Amino acid sequence: MQDRIFGDREKAMEEVYFRKEDAKLVEKLRQMAHLDEIALALGEQLQVDDPDLLMRVRDAGVSLDTAPALFLAPLVQVAWAGGKVGKAEHRCVLSIARNRGIDPVSPAHAQLEAWLKERPSDALFDTAVDVLKHGFSVLPPDERDQRIKHLLEACQEVAEASGSSLGWILGIVDLNTVSQSEAATLDLISSKLRKPTPTG
Repeated sequence: MQDRIFGDREKAMEEVYFRKEDAKLVEKLRQMAHLDEIALALGEQLQVDDPDLLMRVRDAGVSLDTAPALFLAPLVQVAWAGGKVGKAEHRCVLSIARNRGIDPVSPAHAQLEAWLKERPSDALFDTAVDVLKHGFSVLPPDERDQRIKHLLEACQEVAEASGSSLGWILGIVDLNTVSQSEAATLDLISSKLRKPTPTG
């Protein structure tokens, strides 16, 4: 009987702790914090409630210093969708990174540069989407949808970058060429982020 009381109390304390951790992450996301601050908050949460996902992040070679780049990995995935990263796509990804608080001399920026030069594994892209989905899952539904929409708009911007440079070369205004492979990659990222998380 006493063991069960202690067990129940321990479980209740655990639930309170997880709620506090979720609240911290929600606050970071709501404040539109720099990606490194969000990475820290999310890393702390993953350590306590999803160690498997944290191990996948580590296995992908991502550290706390480079974690902000992980949140922009879907943009890199779209940039690679056509088989190579063009100059316009490269510039677009790094421009979005700067706008989201990634310092051009930071380890996260260097990681993005490396991923844009040499395509990362599908495992890294899958892990990145799972981390984003995990982070978004603690937000209220409307806010979560807004975050997903914001990320997908950035991915779309990268997809359109190659088309806009082609339009400039050909002298055509408003040439919107998103290749089939880019469109398929955008759909894949969108469906993964929007797929309901199974409850256990």
